[in-house]
Amino acid sequence: MLLFSKSTLLLPLLASISTATALNCTEGQALLEVKYNMTEDTWNSTYPTADTENEPFLYLPGSAQFSLHNYHSFADLVDFEQCLPRNECSEVVVASLPTNSYQIRFDGNSLDIGVEIPFNGKNPVTSTEVGTCTKPTCKDSEALVDLQYWNGDLVFIGSTYRIEDRNGNYIINATSTSFDSLTRNRACVPRDNACGYTFLIGNLIQWDPTLYVDTPSYNLFYDGKLVSKGDSWLFGSIQFGDSCQPRCNQDNESMVELFLYDDGSSSGAEYDYEYGWDLTLVTDGASVPSSSGVVPIGPSKSPLYHETICTPKASCSSFVISAPENAPIMGMSYALAMDNNTYRMKQWYPINKSLNETTNMGSCTLRGLCDEHSQDLFELELHTPERNTEDIVNGRSSPVIRSDASDGISWVFDYSDVVKREQLPILTESQYIGEAYELDSSYRTVECVPKSECDLAFNITADLHGASYIVRKNGVKLDDSRELPDEVFTSRMWIMTPFGQNCFPVERRLSSGAIAGIIIACLVLLSVTIGVIMGCLNRHKERQNKRDEEDPLSESLL
Repeated sequence: MLLFSKSTLLLPLLASISTATALNCTEGQALLEVKYNMTEDTWNSTYPTADTENEPFLYLPGSAQFSLHNYHSFADLVDFEQCLPRNECSEVVVASLPTNSYQIRFDGNSLDIGVEIPFNGKNPVTSTEVGTCTKPTCKDSEALVDLQYWNGDLVFIGSTYRIEDRNGNYIINATSTSFDSLTRNRACVPRDNACGYTFLIGNLIQWDPTLYVDTPSYNLFYDGKLVSKGDSWLFGSIQFGDSCQPRCNQDNESMVELFLYDDGSSSGAEYDYEYGWDLTLVTDGASVPSSSGVVPIGPSKSPLYHETICTPKASCSSFVISAPENAPIMGMSYALAMDNNTYRMKQWYPINKSLNETTNMGSCTLRGLCDEHSQDLFELELHTPERNTEDIVNGRSSPVIRSDASDGISWVFDYSDVVKREQLPILTESQYIGEAYELDSSYRTVECVPKSECDLAFNITADLHGASYIVRKNGVKLDDSRELPDEVFTSRMWIMTPFGQNCFPVERRLSSGAIAGIIIACLVLLSVTIGVIMGCLNRHKERQNKRDEEDPLSESLL
């Protein structure tokens, strides 16, 4: 990920935008004032260490006098003034400061601070419009949709977001391009369109906002109420409006949801290709086509594709996505889910002529999906916690759990014996999950693997960050697990679950009562043995005495 700091990228453009005396604005202009009331003690407690990526700043995007000011220290936090056109709409951005630590005035009037967007987990970034700004005036029969998007400073990572009506018509459709500015998209929509609106957002990668300051974020309001917000996503969708109902019949149908993002950025100025997908129902090894479609990619097409498919409940489905030969080297990202279980959420780089990928979903069985003679059915279910209590940066809990063996969750399914392992494992987490797991979410993997017992094993990082998981073989839960150290980083522990039964050596240990019983039994046996020996000696002595009494000659000879 290529990141640029505002303090380095924009340094040549900085100007002195604070002044000790009031400015005299020309006709047609009005004075903008930003006055600060933060004390030095509050500054020191809020920013205890120097952090150029987390420092506050003030920014006027689009201003003719390009204005950006980074507050490196408390001494830099001086009042700001600038003349702006009175009859135009300007934006004032203040980031990483408590909202009660400054006041904004324009043309002598105090203004309410406008939009607040998540910024660094402690303080927001705010955007306040000044001057002559217009917004839609909705009728009584309409509601205002207000989609607020903060671009952040991930310069080369843009998102596409939109709002559709129930017929798939775009109400709002935008792709972020600039940085450190707020994009507001507003529209009046009919109130009586019951749950007729869908918000969609997609990206090429997913980020952890606790690792990168000033990441993109958004707020979505409908009729004055917050519907959704976020500052970390790969894909997202939400229905809103009145009386929302599930898209599929929950009694007898499952819902498959497909996302795909490809902006063609690596294909040059001219690009035109399409992906294909097929969903089939699998029963006893036979496949029955269910649904199919194409995803066109081109300059006039939206880079964000979304599709929902209803399939028979409790069925086994196989989803195949195919890439064209001229697919971009940089690849694309896609996500696939069924009934709130995510099966894939990753980037795909079809550059090695492996132009298709298959995902199994739903209620699959060994006989229905696999070759019973040469394969077993592997199933993994993983559930993440509602809150990440381990990854806390600057007092903020991360909204994701990274898919990283060193600082997150990672798993692999391969041979137990290191010698038997090939260069690539049979299954690995990176085939299904990209940068991170989202919180309070469920993930599933269903695959046919080589038939084996203790030769194969499932390994997962011992530190699960509050997550839980279940591994099944041919529908049977496996419980025989053991913690083992990493082969290279011995301080890192893994949980190994052999893909068989009774694979670990049995250690037989006796209880203290059993040991005491054995000792007593041995003592009794020893006593009996000694008694028998003493009895034999006494009998021998008696026989000898009797023999001497019967032979007087022996006594005379002596």
